[in-house]
Amino acid sequence: MNKLLILLAALTFCCCITTLHGCRCRTVVKTRIPAYIVKKIEVTPVSGRCRYVEVLIFTWRGSKFCIDPTAKWFPEFIQTLQQKKANVTDSNPTTQATSTSYMVTSD
Repeated sequence: MNKLLILLAALTFCCCITTLHGCRCRTVVKTRIPAYIVKKIEVTPVSGRCRYVEVLIFTWRGSKFCIDPTAKWFPEFIQTLQQKKANVTDSNPTTQATSTSYMVTSD
């Protein structure tokens, strides 16, 4: 009986540790982030390490924000970034390498 309880406690502990360290985002920002501060976006799909879709926004100043992808403002935000990138690329294709880059990655 004691061995069964110890095994159950060990399995519970392992599951909790995996859940805590698997996701990259500890907290999620639900407020709108200004598009002009965004340097890069990373989207991590649901995986064995994390059961949530994670959207990380990196700013030009080095900050990192985890965004709630279900927030009402998020689809409009992505559309604004896509338009901004298209405008930068269309207006001066020679500076594309130094312009704002938005990338979507998956692990």
